[in-house]
This record gives sequence, C-alpha cells and structure tokens, in this order.
Amino acid sequence: MDLNNWQTQLRKGLLDIFVLNLLKNGNCHGYDMVQKLKKNNGMVIREGNIYPILARLQTDGLVTSYAEASKDGPPRKYFRLTESGQKVLSDMNNHWDKISKSIQKLRNGAEK
Repeated sequence: MDLNNWQTQLRKGLLDIFVLNLLKNGNCHGYDMVQKLKKNNGMVIREGNIYPILARLQTDGLVTSYAEASKDGPPRKYFRLTESGQKVLSDMNNHWDKISKSIQKLRNGAEK
C-alpha cells in the first residue's frame, strides 16, 4: 500500500469539512484559509487548490462571497457560511464524530 497516496486521498476527502469549519469561526479569504490549514498538521494545501473548492461550495449554496477593500492591494474576496452551509456542516461534524469514535474503539480493541 502506498501510504502517501492514502494520506493524499484522505486530505482531499476532508478539505470540505476543514474549510467549512474555518468559515464557521468567521469570514475568511482564500489565502488566509491556506495559511490556517498549513498550521494544522497534515492539512497542507496550495493556494491555487483552495479556490476550486470554494467555488464548488459556493455553487452548492454552502458559502457565499463578497469583496472587501484591502490596504495591501486589490479588493479581497471573502467567504462566509450560508444557513444551508451551517446545517450541512453540523451534519458533517456529527458524522465525523461517529466515524472517529468508531475508529478509536477499534484501535482500543473494542469490536462492538
């Protein structure tokens, strides 16, 4: 088994929940999200990869965006959760909690 490939696929699968949880804590622009994700061990992402994710989440109605003036250059595009995004995130977090508890039980030797 290629562990690096498995880790990459796991990260890809978890990016939505990471991004939505970041936005739950406040509006954010793409570059800032990348920097915050880099601080989480194992969730390294390139700046160019965050925007397709944000575009898809916006198309799905989970986030919305707005432009805000920046003192450091052109206006920045900020993203925020929609009501629908908050609901989906709650469901995702609940599902993640169930999965992580199940894995922990198995790791601790409990089969049921």
